[in-house]
Amino acid sequence: MMRFEFIIPDGLDNRDVQARLEEGMRLDPEPPAVVRRTGFDSFDWRVHGNAAVLEGIHDGNHYRLVWRALPENKRREQAILGKAPRFARDLPPGRLRDRLEALVEMRELVPLVMITSRVHTLRVLDRHDKTVARVAFEENSARRPDGGRSFALDRRAIVMPVKGYQKPCKLLVKALEGLGLAPAGDDLMLTALARVGHTPGGYTPRLDLHLEDGMRADQAARRILLRLLDILEANEAGTRTGTDTEFLHDFRVAVRRTRSALTQIKGVLPLRTVNHYKTEFAWLGQVTTPLRDLDVYLLNFDAYRGSLPVSAQADIEPLRDFLGRRRHFEHQALVKTLDSARYRRLVNNWREFLRRDVPIRSRLTNATRPVLEVACERIWRVYQRTLSEGRVIGADTPSEAIHELRKTCKKLRYLMEFFQSLFPPRRIKSPIRALKTLQDNLGIYQDCVVQIATLKTFSHQMAAEGKAPPDTLLAMGMLIEELERRQQAAHEEFADTFGKFDSSGNHAHYRQLFTGCIPAGEAATA
Repeated sequence: MMRFEFIIPDGLDNRDVQARLEEGMRLDPEPPAVVRRTGFDSFDWRVHGNAAVLEGIHDGNHYRLVWRALPENKRREQAILGKAPRFARDLPPGRLRDRLEALVEMRELVPLVMITSRVHTLRVLDRHDKTVARVAFEENSARRPDGGRSFALDRRAIVMPVKGYQKPCKLLVKALEGLGLAPAGDDLMLTALARVGHTPGGYTPRLDLHLEDGMRADQAARRILLRLLDILEANEAGTRTGTDTEFLHDFRVAVRRTRSALTQIKGVLPLRTVNHYKTEFAWLGQVTTPLRDLDVYLLNFDAYRGSLPVSAQADIEPLRDFLGRRRHFEHQALVKTLDSARYRRLVNNWREFLRRDVPIRSRLTNATRPVLEVACERIWRVYQRTLSEGRVIGADTPSEAIHELRKTCKKLRYLMEFFQSLFPPRRIKSPIRALKTLQDNLGIYQDCVVQIATLKTFSHQMAAEGKAPPDTLLAMGMLIEELERRQQAAHEEFADTFGKFDSSGNHAHYRQLFTGCIPAGEAATA
C-alpha cells in the first residue's frame, strides 16, 4: 500500500507537529520502537538498475527481507527469515525468491548501508476508536555495515493509510503540508547510500565509452584499454574473496577484451608494447581458466543433476564434492597469482603506459588516423572473415574449425562494442543482436565440447583418488551422453542460425554502417 513521506524541518519539533495534528483528529501513541534496516544490492547494482530497493528490516521481533519498487513503493515482495541471505538461492521458495533469482541471478547480496530509525507512531482513531490511519515520526541515522561513524539523516513523517479509509489519510497529508513539511524527494535508503559514499550504479561491466569520431585512433585505443583495466581492477578484490563467482567472470572478460583490442585495433601502439602485453594478458587468462571452469560446473550442477534420470541423481553428488575441493585449491592458487610481483608489475606498468600522452607524430600506420575510419575498416574485415569461416562449416566440420569461428565472432563483437559510441545507437544494436544469436549457438556447442572432455578427465582423477563409486562413474557417463546430444543439436541448428546471420538484410546493416570509410572495391567483396 502506498505511503506518503515528508521531511521534517530542523526547526520543527515532533511534539509540535503532534500537537497541531491533535487539533483536528484523535491520536493514540504506540510504544516507541527502534527499527534497523540494511540495504542490499549486488556489486553491479542489479536491484537499483531494476528501479527497486532491497532491504532487511529488523524491528526486534522479526527479520524481514523486503523488495520494493521505486519510486512510490506500489509493488513489494517480502519474506520473514531467521537471518540475512547471502544469495537469492538461500531464500525459501516463493515470490520474493523468484523475483530476486531472476534479477540478481548468481550474484551475492552485498550489505551496503545500515539505517537505525527511532520511530514514534501515532494511530488516528475514528469516533468508534477504530484505527483509520497511522503517522510515524522517524529519527534516522546511517553507517556502513563494516563500522565507522554514523551520519544523521533527515527526520521524516510517514503517513500510512489503512485499507478502506482514504479520507483520514488525505486529511493527514493535507495537515502535514499545511505545517510546511515538504514531500521527501528521495527514498531514505538511497539517501543513506549517498551519505556513506555509495553511488548506485557506480559500477558496471559495460564499457560505457564515448569516443568522438574525429579523435585519433591511438587516443581512442588507450581510452578503451584504460576502461578495461578499470573494470579488471574493480573486480580484483571480489575475485580474491571468491564467494561471488561473477567477479572472476567480469575479470576474465576484461582480460579477453584487452587481448582482443591489442590484436584487432592494429597499427596504433608500438609493436614491441603490443607483443609484450599480449603475452602478459594471455598468461593472466590462462591462470584464471581452471577456477572459472570449476565455477561454471558448480553453477550448472543442479541443472546437470536434473538432466539425469531420478534414480541416478543422488549418484552424481560425489562429483559436486570433488569439484568443490578442486575449486578451493584453484582459488588459493589464483590468490597467490594475484599476490605475485608479475601480476602487480603488469597492472601498474600497463596503467602507467596507457596514461602517457600520445606522441604528436607517429610512424604507426593507424595511430593518427580518425578513429571512425579505423573502426569501420577493422569491423568490416573481421565481418568478412566471419562470413568466410562460417560458410565452409558443414555436418562433418571438426570442432576445431567451429571453435575458430567462435573466436572470430568474439573479435567482431568486441570491436563493435569498443566503437559502438561512434554509430547511431539504434542502428548498431541490430548487427550486434544478430551476432549474439550466432554466438549463443556456437557457445553451446563449444561448452559441450569442453565439458565432455573435462568430465572424462575428472572421472579418471576421481577414480585415481578413490572418490568415484561405480554408480557415480555411471552417472557421469550418462551426463556425458546428454552433453553429446546437446552438442549434436547445436551443430544441427548451426546452419539455420548462421543462415540468418548471413542474410541479405544483415549484410545491408553491416554495409550501411561500416563501409562509409572503406574503398568501394574492398567493400563489395562480402
